[in-house]
Amino acid sequence: MNERWMRHPLSRLALFGIACIAVIALLLRWMHHRHPADASPADDPVSAATSSSPAPTQEAAAQHANVNQILAACHPHLSLTPESVPNIDVSDKPNSAAVQLKVRFWVDGNGFVTHEFVTGADVVTPADQEMELDYVRHLTFMVPNTAECRARQMEMIGNFYESRDSGNAWSTVFVVHPRYSLEDGRVVQNR
Repeated sequence: MNERWMRHPLSRLALFGIACIAVIALLLRWMHHRHPADASPADDPVSAATSSSPAPTQEAAAQHANVNQILAACHPHLSLTPESVPNIDVSDKPNSAAVQLKVRFWVDGNGFVTHEFVTGADVVTPADQEMELDYVRHLTFMVPNTAECRARQMEMIGNFYESRDSGNAWSTVFVVHPRYSLEDGRVVQNR
């Protein structure tokens, strides 16, 4: 007789419904226990004690800001530039002005380029990318002669793009700037 009531579809549906309601009730209880809505730091002595001290994330953010400020102050300046930027072949491109190549690289404390790579390119061939990266590898920079600058590598961002020269021909232009710079006494993060 006990097996007969389990075979009936309504009894199985009722059992399933009761099980679902029990699971939902347990989840709600668990969620309320983890995140009580009306709990305040004053009610909990542990959280009240920890809230008076600065959070570790605030210390880490302040330390990170100081590192960024040092990097911004260590702004490397281009010293010796190779004769000309290698031209990207745009003869087969319908819109030469859309040709762009973005690179990132680091400058060490001696002014030499390290760890250069392409971060974005529009309609540029792999051969052109390698030619432009080789150009970046040979750049040298002047770095401020301080202990902080000599001990760090400064991140730089370079953009190659096409522009018309005075003879109305397309030529490749290279613009470089540091990742962090100082503007009116505050750190600016360039992208």
